[in-house]
Amino acid sequence: MTTVRALCIKVPRGEAEFTRKKLLEQNLLDIGLRIRRQGDVVLFPVRSEKAAELGFELVEEDLEEREVMVTDYRLVAKLPDEVRALLPTSFDIIGDVAIIRLGDDLVEHASEIGKALMTTFPRLRTIALDRGVKGELRVRELQVIAGDPDAETVHVEHGIRLRVDPTKVYFNPRLANERRRIASLVRAGERVVDMFSGVGPFAIMIAKHSRPEAIWAMDLNHDAVEYMRRNIQLNKVTTVIPLEGDSADLLFRVPCADRIIMNLPHSARDFFADALTRLNMGGVIHLYVICERDEISDVAIGLATEARGMGVRVGMERIEELKTYSPTMSVFALDIRFLDWC
Repeated sequence: MTTVRALCIKVPRGEAEFTRKKLLEQNLLDIGLRIRRQGDVVLFPVRSEKAAELGFELVEEDLEEREVMVTDYRLVAKLPDEVRALLPTSFDIIGDVAIIRLGDDLVEHASEIGKALMTTFPRLRTIALDRGVKGELRVRELQVIAGDPDAETVHVEHGIRLRVDPTKVYFNPRLANERRRIASLVRAGERVVDMFSGVGPFAIMIAKHSRPEAIWAMDLNHDAVEYMRRNIQLNKVTTVIPLEGDSADLLFRVPCADRIIMNLPHSARDFFADALTRLNMGGVIHLYVICERDEISDVAIGLATEARGMGVRVGMERIEELKTYSPTMSVFALDIRFLDWC
């Protein structure tokens, strides 16, 4: 291992972790060199004398170099600094496919950004530019900017495998923990309806981790239902019943449910009355909605008021912000229980 003379600060061991975080926050820690303990102090390699402003002695010491793996694609992208500063810090990964959204001023650099992502994350096979969710079926318009043009992949989460092509069906990998949460709530023998099931992530998660009597999983998108059928076989589950068509119609062709999942955030509220009509007393609706953050209470009150108009009293058991949608809007999950008639 190569040793080099480096600028350091001497920090008492009791203050080392706090100081390390401060140095990282201020981009002052030289991560190319190893931190070294020396008696009761810790030597932190620093990038400039500005680190002395933290109140510790600045010294020169011999430290070992360390191999640094670059995990920030922005550092790899061959772009001007002013452009690099505008690059998004996050993106979605579905299996070995990465999907990134870029502002209008960055689209012309899409090819270089795609190359940087593939260099930084070698396991990725395809990089696609997200041009927005469009059409009645709410499918992302994707443009492959690097790698294999075939976007079909297998996504793994919490013990299930899902074959999906994000150019044909909508799939949100950021709901993995929410899907697992719902599965943990399902009791043995429950009848579950998944009104907007896509390729079946909620339904298959429930079938894999719980013991429902049956899960009727519906979707209008033919491709999504075909993928769901393949995923049922892939995961060897037997309680998922795939149905293709309009859930507003199919809902009245299956038995009343103990639990109904409504994962269509843009318009699930439009189907709330129908779902409540087909929910057994004591059952729960899991409804997902996109709204302004300061309006979620009004949304909940509006749903409860709509239920009262149908002669039903409901309880809002949980309202949780799941993820940011825009600077002022988020996706929320609401657990709504059918308490009794009023």
